[in-house]
Formats: sequence, structure tokens, C-alpha cells
Amino acid sequence: MRRFLKHLLWMVAGLAALFVLGVLWPSAKAPLPDAADTRLIRNARIIDVERAAAGEPTDVLIEGGVIARIGDGLRTEPEVPILEAGGRYLLPGFWDMHTHAFQLSPQLHLPLAIANGVTGTRDLMDCPDSDDTLIACVADKRRWTRAAVEGRMVGPRFVEVASFYFERSDMTPDQAATLAAIFRARGLDALKVYNRLAPTTYKRLTDEARQWGMPVVGHLPKAVSLEDAVAAGQRSFEHGHLFARHCFRDAAAWRSGALDAEAPVALIERMVTEHDSAACARAFSRMREAGAWFVPTHVTREEDARARDPAFTGDPRLAYLDPLSRWAYRDDLKSTAARYPGARGEAALRDYFEHGLALTGDAYRAGVPVLVGTDTAIGGFRYHDEMALLVRAGLSPAEVLRAATLDAAHYAGQTQRHGRVAVGNAADLVLFEANPLDDIAHTRRLHAVLLAGRLYDRPRLDALLGFTRAQARSPANAAKLVWGFLASSVSGEL
Repeated sequence: MRRFLKHLLWMVAGLAALFVLGVLWPSAKAPLPDAADTRLIRNARIIDVERAAAGEPTDVLIEGGVIARIGDGLRTEPEVPILEAGGRYLLPGFWDMHTHAFQLSPQLHLPLAIANGVTGTRDLMDCPDSDDTLIACVADKRRWTRAAVEGRMVGPRFVEVASFYFERSDMTPDQAATLAAIFRARGLDALKVYNRLAPTTYKRLTDEARQWGMPVVGHLPKAVSLEDAVAAGQRSFEHGHLFARHCFRDAAAWRSGALDAEAPVALIERMVTEHDSAACARAFSRMREAGAWFVPTHVTREEDARARDPAFTGDPRLAYLDPLSRWAYRDDLKSTAARYPGARGEAALRDYFEHGLALTGDAYRAGVPVLVGTDTAIGGFRYHDEMALLVRAGLSPAEVLRAATLDAAHYAGQTQRHGRVAVGNAADLVLFEANPLDDIAHTRRLHAVLLAGRLYDRPRLDALLGFTRAQARSPANAAKLVWGFLASSVSGEL
């Protein structure tokens, strides 16, 4: 018995030592782009996202990471590298307008974004404090942006960073105002609200933010009506259930909690069958007039609708997820299937998902600006899925491409530098094998990506995919994730 206990202790000590070694092991760095930020792109068909048209082959000269000239037969110094586009299609880089970055994102997430043509990202959850072992904080994201632009690491630009979410139902208005001031002093771009915030606290928060000129973004708190939130100045609303929940006959009762005892399946069935189109029309009008944005992240509702689909739960792209994230992803799908049981639950989720798609199309046609965001695992790949879902919702490929580029830059107030292939703009570009105006699926056929003029050609993009997949299987990263989760101040909330 003593010998067994001794061996057991040695085994435990060995495992603990391996765990500590993994936590302390230096993090790997993704393969970098070509170092030059000056180059000539020859024979590219520029897609004008405003006119929804592809031009004839032309040349684009990039100098110091900025588009310097566009025209036929451009000449430059002999040492300037040339990218032969061969008549392929050139667009501004895509921006994912709903993401979350973690301390290990440079290994697990950011290279996957670049490998899928995402050169800009809007981060919707910062740290609650000035640092964290799990979540990447605003200082990290600013540093990563600088390093990526300078070609010292791989990742998109962080174009907006929102605070940790205001969620506690017992948070007082004064507490919210104090916390908002802390987040503002920390240099965050926006304040994020969430589901359980009380109306009085929400009102105080939006009042404070308006005085500072700081946007409020995120979820629509359950107890707050969409009309009141728009009037309060909330700048963006996330997720495809927004209109389904707030444009049905008993929306006021739902907001008050009077329907909390109703079975989840029956409730979402009612949200579809008791749709109030007049309420939606009013909401669309007010959002359009206020300039409020909608980021539907339909891929997240697709996860609900397909939670029982083996082709979905066995998506081979999940190999790019680390074991902890892959387990959490599949556990969420199982929880959804349990909450909406049986054939009736499956049908209700599918109808609710399709209803959300239809309402996004209605909102867009009514003038509500829509952005492309993922908020999900393997976000780089799922970005293209989201664009395809927006086409299903009724947007044309041209409208989706505009939402992914120029409209995203307009939201961020950065149209002077981003969103177009134009002289003076940053050379954040994507080059496609086929015209995505003809078929949005062509955005998956990437030939090259440039960030600040630095080139990721197809071999480099493939290397990023290989790197991310290998990092997802790394025992050291698994140890770092476990430690980060256990030591984080927010692990109980995630």
C-alpha cells in the first residue's frame, strides 16, 4: 500500500510539474507576412463596394502601407516587389464587428482571422480590471494592433474595444456611473450593456455616456424596450433575436418577466406566430432615424437551430479549436438541445432562426444599417458563413460586401482611411480568385491578404491555418488556458 501511495504521489507531482511547465512554456509566434510594406499590385480588378461593380484590370501602388496610386501601367523602382493579381478581384479587408479576444488569441484566433481575410475586428468584451489571466485587455489589443501593422505579429487591427459588460441586476445607477468612469479612464472606446441591467441603471449609464460622447453598445437589456434604448442613444444592438423578442404581441409582458414561467419552446413559438409587424416597422424607423446599427451574428442562432445536426456538431473546422473551447462549444449545443427538447423543440429553433433572418432583411430594407459579426468559435471561418446567411436574409452579395467593408468603417468613423480601395487609404486588402459580387461564396476563395501593405500570399495563408491547427493541439496552450480560466476574476461569469 505504501508503495502504491508513493507511486501515486510521484505521478501527481509529475503531472503538476508538467502543468506548471506548460503554463511557463514560451508561446509560439505565427508565421509573419512578407516584411515589405511597399509593393505594386498588377492587373487587379478593383471592386467598388459603393457602385457594386468590378473594374477592368489595373495597377495599385502601395507605399509605406498606404495606397499611393491607382492606374494602368504604373512604374516603380526595380527593387519594389510585385504582386501579379492576374485579373483577380481586389477588395478592402473585411471587418468582423463582434469578436472577443483572449490572452492566447495570438496563437488561437488572430491568425485564423487573417487567414480568412479579416483585417479589422471590433472587440465586445474587455477585462473588468486593468489586467486578466484569460481575457485580453485594452492595452494588449492596442499593442497587438501596433505590432500587426508593423509586421511583428499576425492579427487584424482592433478598430473598437468595448468594456466588460454591465450585467448585474442589482447594480445601482451610481455604481454603474462610477464603473463607467473607470472604463473611460482606462481608454476603452465604448460601454457594453447586457441582459439583466435594470432600466434605471441603464438610463443613468446612457446619460453619462452621452455627456462623454462615448457609445453604448451590446445587448438590449430585457427590461428595456427597443424604442427606449434607441431614444437613449444606444449605438449598436447585437444578435439576431433582437427583433423577434421585441416585435411580438406580448413583448411588454415578456420584458416585465410575466412570461418567465412559460416553457422555452412555447415562448419562441409565440415570438414567431404572434409577430407584430407594426411594432417592428416603428422600431426600424426609429433606428434608421437615430443611426443605430444592427449586428445580427446569425451564426450564433444557427448554432441553436442546428444543435442536433451531426454535420454541424461534427464540423471539421472545429479541429482549429483548442480542447477547452471545443468542449465548451459542444456543451453549449447539448444544453440548447436539452432546453428545447424533441422534434417540437428542434422545429421551434429552426423557425425562430429563419424568422430572425427574415427580420434582418426587413430591417435592412427599412434603412437599418447592418454589420457583419460572428461572436462564435472559429470566427474566421464563420465570418464567411455569416455573409452567406445575410444573403439568405435578403441582402445582395454587393450589400453584404459593403456591410463588411465600407459600412463597418463608417460605423467606426474611419472612412478616411478604411473601407475602400482608394488612394490615401490603408492597404488592408483581400484578393479573390473569383468575383464575390456574382456569388458570396467566392469570398472563401482567397488568393492573398495584405495588412498595411504587408503580404500574406496563399502559401503564407496556408501556413497560418497549419499554425493555428497545431496550436489548438498544443499541451502547453491547454495548460495556459486552464490556468488562465482558473485564475481569472471572471471565470465564474463565463
